[in-house]
Order: sequence, then structure tokens, then C-alpha cells
Amino acid sequence: MKQERTGTAMQSDRWSYLWLVVGFILVLFTYGMYRNALAGLLAFVFLIRFLRGRKVGVGYLAVFLALGIANTISWWNTSFELPAVGRIIFGFVVGFLYSPPFLLDRVLVRRFHGFVATLVFPFAAAALEFVFIWPNPMTSYGSLANSQFGNAYLTQLVSITGLWGITFVISWFASTVNWVWEEGVAWLRIRRGLAIYAVVMLVVLAYGVVRLTFSLPAAGTVRIHGMAETDYTAQKWVTDILPLNATDPAAFRAVTAPVFERYRQATIREAQAGAQIVVWPELAAEGYREDVDALVAQVRDIARQQAVYVVMGLGVVSPDPGKGYRDENKLVVVDPRGEVVVDQLKYGCLATNMYSFDIQTVDTPHGRLAGVICCDLDYPYVVRQVSQKGVDILFAPSFEPTTENLVAHAQMVPSRAIENGVSIFRPTIQGMSLALDPYGRVLGAVNHRTAREAVLVAQVPNRRVFTVYSAVGDLFGWLSVVGFLGIAAWAILGRRRAAPTESQNGDGPLVPWAKG
Repeated sequence: MKQERTGTAMQSDRWSYLWLVVGFILVLFTYGMYRNALAGLLAFVFLIRFLRGRKVGVGYLAVFLALGIANTISWWNTSFELPAVGRIIFGFVVGFLYSPPFLLDRVLVRRFHGFVATLVFPFAAAALEFVFIWPNPMTSYGSLANSQFGNAYLTQLVSITGLWGITFVISWFASTVNWVWEEGVAWLRIRRGLAIYAVVMLVVLAYGVVRLTFSLPAAGTVRIHGMAETDYTAQKWVTDILPLNATDPAAFRAVTAPVFERYRQATIREAQAGAQIVVWPELAAEGYREDVDALVAQVRDIARQQAVYVVMGLGVVSPDPGKGYRDENKLVVVDPRGEVVVDQLKYGCLATNMYSFDIQTVDTPHGRLAGVICCDLDYPYVVRQVSQKGVDILFAPSFEPTTENLVAHAQMVPSRAIENGVSIFRPTIQGMSLALDPYGRVLGAVNHRTAREAVLVAQVPNRRVFTVYSAVGDLFGWLSVVGFLGIAAWAILGRRRAAPTESQNGDGPLVPWAKG
């Protein structure tokens, strides 16, 4: 028998706190350092279910606390430099930023009949994620799309929509499951809506299948060798090595000089082994300016003698004992003539200058080359320059601060390749070195923390492929904003239900079939 939605005496879902616990556990593996594609797909299903089964105020507070605690745990080991209080504050700030779509869904969805109600949450989630991340100097680490790194067919969608399309379809899955749940899985009521969702998802996945199966990179590759010769961690550099700059410059040089020599010898070794381009990781050689300049001069000679391109990640440390910090973190490219053709600073993991930053390029027989450093790669807005400038291969020298970053950061790299249709080569200290083709497929990978010899060798496609995203940019993000504003206005101004499913004050639960 069909159950009617009667309103004021409705009781909350007796299982609602179970759904909250399940959603909390899944969120632990959705964002942060421990992503899982299935968890990212299901987490929002249960959080939506919980909040729709509780009163707005209490329910939203519980969702906020669950998101705050889960993100505190999942982001805890992102950086060794933050104190415990700072990590807790960060986790709850992130949790707060993720919470508005759940509240907006809870408040607005009751104003719609039928399948159209499923669009409230995905529009809110995609729009707010876009608004929070697109102008944010804190990188795209927190995108829901990053949880789907392992779904090769789905992730091809970012070649059209950017990250925001993945966020939309994953969020739409959550709201669609809840709509089916609330309709009691009654086939006659859900068949049309399910057909719409199924067709959209089949088109998205079919696009990914076709793109990966039939769209191959243009002919032509270049042999690239990347190595990580640095033998210290980021934490050891900060706690043990860098302080020597302020207390004992001679001891500081005694630590850095052998590293310089290893990279010199490794560059010669890899060039003689057949490399056409040799790439160092971020901050491979870090020291005083005069020492770094001397190293660059020596590498220019090596590049000329070996007829090879060398891409170097370098760090310049201030000799002022009162400072004791890094003056420059930069990328330098030397061509086979021994000329410096790129000298570019990192714009940073706190990229306050990202909107004015200009990525340098250089034309070579191996294609047009460019580079960004480590977390520079996490800014879709900036990295889109490489497709606008016709770059074929993008270098991304990196240095991971913690073990957790090793995997989580590497999972984000394919999105930039797919968005811009470029190959990416990413040698990494204390992390995962990667070589990717323009479709985000892994051509080679080396874990510096476990490899006996941390050298990555790959034949990398040296011609970019066209992507819709490279032409339209974040259009889908802006359309999500417009879509959310439109559906919110529709809900508030023109689509009030004649028979609301909540109590008269609009604060009761939304679950008409729940039993107390």
C-alpha cells in the first residue's frame, strides 16, 4: 500500500544515528590522506540519509561534528610542522566548509516533488566546492573528485568539466539513492528518474571507455630519466640540517656538498645511459646562492658535453643567520647548448600570487616543455596555462613531507594530465615518481622510500592532445553555480509543496516511512 506523507506527527528515522556513524567512517576515506573510490561514492549517501531523518538544527550540528572529526583524522599527517591544536582547528574548518551542501539539501529538497529534488545536493556540492577551491590559495587537495582517482573511465570526464564534473555526478549518485530510498524502491515511481540518471552515467562512462580505447597519443616520444639522490626527509631538513645555517655554515655545507656531487654524477650517468632529458626532483640541490650558482654552471657544462636537457629543482638558502630560511625554490632548465632556458620560482602551496603567475615554456625538438614545482600542480586554474600555451610535456619536480602525502598527492597528478591533454613527468624525493601520458595513464612509477635505485625511466609522448577543458576552462564550475542559484530560487519562490513532508515550522524530519 502506498504510504502518504502526512506531516506534523512524523517521527525521526530510528536508524539515523547508524547512518551517521557509517557516513563518518566513510568520510575518513573520502578526503585527506586515505582516499578510497568506493568510500567517496557512498559517504554522502548516509550523511544525507541521517540529516533528512533528524530535525534541522540538531542534525546539521551532528553532520558538522562528524565532518570535523573525520577531516581532523584524515588530514592529521599532512604536515609535520603543525601542532596538534592547529591540526584540530584545520580539520574542523575543512569540515565546516564541506557541510553547507548537506544543510542546503535538507532545507530545500522538501520543496520539490519527484526526481528533480535529486538535483539540489549535486548542484550545491559542485557549486560550493568550485567557489571554495577555484580562488583558494590552499590548492585543490580537498576536492571530492580526488577520491575517484582509481576509476579511470570516470576520471576522463575532467577533460571536459574539470574536477567539478566528477563532484557533481558523485553527489548526484548520493541524492538519487536517497530519493529511491525515500520512495520505498517503488518501481513505478522511480523508473523514470532512474532511467535519466542511468543514461547520464552511461554516457559519462562510455565517453571514458571510448577516449581510453580509441584516442591514442600522437606518434613520437622522448626518453626521460628522473632520479632522486637526496637522502634526507623534509622533516630532517627542517629540524637537523637547516638550523646549521644559523649556527655552523661550514657544517651546513658539509651536508649539502655531497648531495650536489651525487646529482652531478647522476646526471652524467643517466645521460650516458640514453636519457634525452634528465630531471631532478624539487629542492634536489639546496644551499647558499654561490654554491647553487656554481652547481648550475657545472651542469651547463655537463648538458653541453652530453647533448642533453637537464631540468633541475633547486633551493637557495639565505646565509643570514638571523633568517635561516629558504630564499628561493625554483625550477631551472638547461638545454644541450648549455644555456639556461627556464628559470622559474615556485608559486607555492599557499599561492597568494597564483593569478599573476606566468608559467615559462621552451620549444625543443622534443616538444614544447614547461614545469611547475610540487604543489604548484594542484591549482587547475594556473596549470591550465600549459594547454593554452600548447605545452606538450609538463615537469613537476616534487618533495613529499610525510609518508601519507606519498600516495595521496600522487593520486591527484593524473587529473592535471587529463584536463590539459599533456604528458607529466614528476620525479619525487621521499614520494612517488610518476610518468603519465595525456590521458592520465601511468607509464612508470618509482617509490623513493622503498626503491633500491630511485631512477624513473620512461618513453613519454611528446605531443599534447586537445581537451574541451583546455578550451572552456572552468565553465562547468560556473554552470554549477548558476544551476544551484536557479534551483534554490525555484525552491524558495515557486515550488513550495502543497502538502509539506515536514512539520508546520519546517523543522521536522523528512522521512515519511520511518517508524519510531
